[in-house]
Amino acid sequence: MNTVCRADSCGKCPGFANVERMMKIRWIIPLAGIALLFCLAPSSRAAAPPEPPAAPVAPFQQALERIGQSAGSAGVLLVELPSGRTVCELRSREQFVPASLVKILTGYAALKKLGPSFRFATEVYATAPPSAGGVLDGNIWVKGSGDPYFVAEKAALLAAAIRDRGIREIRGAVLADDSFFDPPSERICLDVDCTAAYNPLVSAAAFDFNMLTVRVSLPKKPAKGVMIDSSPPGYARVTGQPSAGKKGGDTLRVRSLGATGNGQEQFQLSGQWAGRGAKAREFRFLPADPAAGFGHAVRAALERSGVRVHGGARRGLAPADAHVIAVYDSPPLVEIVSLMNKYSNNFMAEMLLRSLGGWVGGTPGNSAKGISVIRDALGEAGIPDERGVLDCGSGLSRFCRLSPTTFNLLLQAAWRDPSIKADFVTALAANAEEGTLRRRMRKPGLSVRGKTGTLSDVVAFAGYVSGPSGKTYAAVVMMNDVRDRPRARQAIDSFLEEAAFSSP
Repeated sequence: MNTVCRADSCGKCPGFANVERMMKIRWIIPLAGIALLFCLAPSSRAAAPPEPPAAPVAPFQQALERIGQSAGSAGVLLVELPSGRTVCELRSREQFVPASLVKILTGYAALKKLGPSFRFATEVYATAPPSAGGVLDGNIWVKGSGDPYFVAEKAALLAAAIRDRGIREIRGAVLADDSFFDPPSERICLDVDCTAAYNPLVSAAAFDFNMLTVRVSLPKKPAKGVMIDSSPPGYARVTGQPSAGKKGGDTLRVRSLGATGNGQEQFQLSGQWAGRGAKAREFRFLPADPAAGFGHAVRAALERSGVRVHGGARRGLAPADAHVIAVYDSPPLVEIVSLMNKYSNNFMAEMLLRSLGGWVGGTPGNSAKGISVIRDALGEAGIPDERGVLDCGSGLSRFCRLSPTTFNLLLQAAWRDPSIKADFVTALAANAEEGTLRRRMRKPGLSVRGKTGTLSDVVAFAGYVSGPSGKTYAAVVMMNDVRDRPRARQAIDSFLEEAAFSSP
């Protein structure tokens, strides 16, 4: 017999105030030695026809109990596909902090509005064509359009496209045009802590996830000086020398003194190092001038490709009379969405949100336009607007509030949509294989594709689960006020395993 687990069904029954009271008794009411949950009417209504008992929660009782013990509040919704039959439900219409589950909303909207094969174009402009000898007089402008995956290999491809135009010398500078976003750059900070590595800096022209690396190579002998290099090359200007100290006295430090105003950022090297044996230390920063960093990355790639650049690199808007001389197209959007979802990349999600705003809502792109595009995509999929709070593209927010129902309806909509189903599903992490689920749920016969969500007190999951029966379910678990994150993840894993192997 098919069993529907509605753990909030007794919230309307006389004798039980609401679901919160049910949580307090940990979902279990022993009755004749069998752990079933029923709504019991008081004796004053004995003359009335008996109400049918609520559906038992026995099939998921232990899993739900673990979830309840691991979080102060939680919502669950398990739906069979493609029938849409609800299998298990707990407070599914209440709103919770979703953390990185928001990324599947961003990815879904991008696939629907831009298409899986969409590519971001990075264009190179000049005001004059190159001479017959391959000399280009004046500057070049490199305009970003929100590509979240412009890394060193991609900069090399852009440089090759410029060289293929016959250009061998640029008698000017490389200027980075970041006007596709407004504001041109923006730092996202969770809990007012902008220094944490998971807090991204987004800009329309961005190189290597807008992460600056300063590498300090220490010599074997203190008499020799340290060597410093950075990525992107040429952007960081580092001054200062560390002193040699005793073994174990390594206090090496690099700190930013801010942008110089001419396309570089000043850093101060200080402290001491042990002074024995060659080694290297890396320091990572969010650049104070990301557009200039992008320009330096392109300039360095041009030099490596054999194109001489006379000037430096800095931020600058392309003039109206400039024309396109070369273009680099990003990998297909589906590859970018896959990287974002599988590895929960906050930078890519926030870049994609603003890019959606620019490409769909009209330039310049910003977060408000991007959020509007996401809401439009949900509405077009028939997902009701629950009037929740959606204020970002990555889930880096304590204010975002959405329900398990919204996420489950999105999973169902993607499953039914032949235009994106395969791309959407394969862009999710896979249990025991890749992404944030690669070390979880290794049980043979279990197949899970999903997106995880984590903050300091939030653990969540949204995705698809199937087992030996061949049945597939859309599953959403959202847990807030979590006290023990490993325990909360284990509770989610147990719930998903039971769904896969019990075939309810």
